[in-house]
Amino acid sequence: MDEILERRNFKSGFVAILGRPNVGKSTLLNTLLGGKVSIVSSIPQTTRHQIRGVLNLENAQIIFVDTPGIHSFKKELATHLNVVAKRSTQEVELLLYVVDVSRSVGKEEEVIMNFLSSQDTQMIMVLNKIDISKDFLNQYIERWQKLIKAKGKEDLVKYYIPISAKKGTNLDRLKEAIVELLPFHPPFYDRETLTDFPLKLRVQDTIREKLFLNLKEELPHSVAVEVEEVERKENIVYIKANIYVNRDSQKKILIGKEGRFIKEVGKLAREELEVLFGKKVYLELEVKVLRNWQKKPRILKELGYWWV
Repeated sequence: MDEILERRNFKSGFVAILGRPNVGKSTLLNTLLGGKVSIVSSIPQTTRHQIRGVLNLENAQIIFVDTPGIHSFKKELATHLNVVAKRSTQEVELLLYVVDVSRSVGKEEEVIMNFLSSQDTQMIMVLNKIDISKDFLNQYIERWQKLIKAKGKEDLVKYYIPISAKKGTNLDRLKEAIVELLPFHPPFYDRETLTDFPLKLRVQDTIREKLFLNLKEELPHSVAVEVEEVERKENIVYIKANIYVNRDSQKKILIGKEGRFIKEVGKLAREELEVLFGKKVYLELEVKVLRNWQKKPRILKELGYWWV
């Protein structure tokens, strides 16, 4: 009887995290979960897949869906990222709309607000980066409420919660609000599950993160990573991965003088992957030129960018 009552009082549901690029969505997901499932970088478009992270609480299970930032411009890859992000609003119980209150509302934000105002899913506006500045916090709230009023729609934003994903400020309040808005439902995953993101794509994203952190603004959006092989042995994991760029000049940058750049990336990626696998990792990286890979749907699919 106690078990039945416990199940009846249990809440569970899917929560999509949306927002424009580089507002801290992946940092928020990783901090909430207390583990790394989504790569973090200052480079927009870092997250190219929809990643599910599972947070198990005493009486609730929250399945977070991290998404690429929604972009107001159109290119082959960017268009796909928008499709993935917008798909994440379907079949979820709640949307976390993350904004960066350290910078003002711009045209790109208005595109996202207009899109979200047409949804029928309840939302929480997550006012992130209060550790940097609160200068534009009220501007986001006022702009959203003005848009909803102009459209004559019900305001589905149930809470406006200021946070710092980086510092962990006010995240307990955010979790409480999420649980409050979720339906009563048994858990979807067992308690040991952190993410259902495919292993090869986790490895791929780890390598790509290290590239992004070291490349800074040079050519991150011209880089793709394909994990060709993951072979687990008793005491070691062998991983072979290809790094694709568009031009020979980009290949030279990635390899670096006497191979120093790619060796450093490999070292950093290997260290993190050894934590993931819990054993020694042998990582083989090869840089290849694949011209205009962003414009080839077949190539994008092979690289995993169309898996969702």
